[in-house]
Amino acid sequence: MSRNSTRTRAKSSYILYVVGISAFLASLMQNIYSPIIPMLRDSFEVPISLVNLSVSLFILIIAVLQIVMGPIMDARGSYRLLISGLVLTVIASIGCALATHYPLFLLCRVLQAVGTASLPLVAVTTISSTFEGVERGHAMGTYQMLLSLAPAIAPVLGGFIGDHYGYAGIFWFLTGVSVLMVALSMRYFPKDNTKKKKPVAIPNVARTYIHIAANKEAKPLMLIGFVYFFIYFIILVFLPALLIDHYGVGLSLVGLLYLPMALSNVAGTMIYKALQARWPRAALFICGNALAAVSLLLFAAMESFSILGLSIALFLFGMSGGVLIPLFTTMLSEAFESERASALGMFNFVRYAGMAAGPIFSGMWLAVLSDISLFFTLSLGYALLVILVSKPMWNQVRGWIHKKSSKAEHGA
Repeated sequence: MSRNSTRTRAKSSYILYVVGISAFLASLMQNIYSPIIPMLRDSFEVPISLVNLSVSLFILIIAVLQIVMGPIMDARGSYRLLISGLVLTVIASIGCALATHYPLFLLCRVLQAVGTASLPLVAVTTISSTFEGVERGHAMGTYQMLLSLAPAIAPVLGGFIGDHYGYAGIFWFLTGVSVLMVALSMRYFPKDNTKKKKPVAIPNVARTYIHIAANKEAKPLMLIGFVYFFIYFIILVFLPALLIDHYGVGLSLVGLLYLPMALSNVAGTMIYKALQARWPRAALFICGNALAAVSLLLFAAMESFSILGLSIALFLFGMSGGVLIPLFTTMLSEAFESERASALGMFNFVRYAGMAAGPIFSGMWLAVLSDISLFFTLSLGYALLVILVSKPMWNQVRGWIHKKSSKAEHGA
């Protein structure tokens, strides 16, 4: 391998890890929050529905900004958006730590969401433009594996820090991490990433998103992405109350019971990286979604009866996400080479919209349904959706299986 090739690979690796860590921060901002939801309710003396609103509002803002920022990145690049977003995140995190009234706290969480909104889109767009072919799929897998560490670490950190230092301690911790990310990004993120194109006109932006939404490859990805994260965040906000009220688990241990889903997400990503060069996209799509459907049925059956069964269901659900998310981003990157940031921005918008809607609708539904009824309904609905959207892919999978069987027969 030549010296220039080695330098190029090293530079690409630096970029991959810088954007991966920045997206890790965005995920950390979301997931560190879950174990302290009951604490915030008690500290600010507000209903749990208002605390859940802060979860949904945070994600909704990130979702909307994805479709705003996608065309900007396609036209002007990522560097300025990344740095300005991180600086705003530092300011907002300080505000959350110092807030003594819930309206001020909620305002600072909104500003935090605005600041972190660019980070996931910068990450996937930069990776897509830096790598190609199988290397792109491998890099997406590595990025997703880094990103998966946040849900594994964040609830444990949130439970520990919240138990010892209160909610303010969590946001001082996030302030320090954000300052560190500003320094790392200014040092390592490529400043020449900024392009010199003219801004995209609003009518053209609308046509771009209509074109993406109408694409037959994008439709199932967008639909499954929304529903998967809709259910994921229903589970996420439901778990603390279930563990504390039903199982009597202490706050410092609540975060530990998020680990099965988060760590298995890493395992699922490793499976994706191992298979993505050998399996067709359709086979990975069907298998990943089938695993998600089975895990949701198991969760519905076990959530009120066994912590072990609950943990197994969460492990399988997290593994399915580890396969599906890098798969979806890779497929969209390949389908929309010239509109990559817009396509990925739209996908992020759709899945973040699912995250935002989940806590709101779960509160409404749990007011009239038992938790067992709700989760059985969600699991069966997801399974039916997977069957419907996977129909066009079965021919591709059958052809691939037939081809492998033929090769095996000739080899024998």
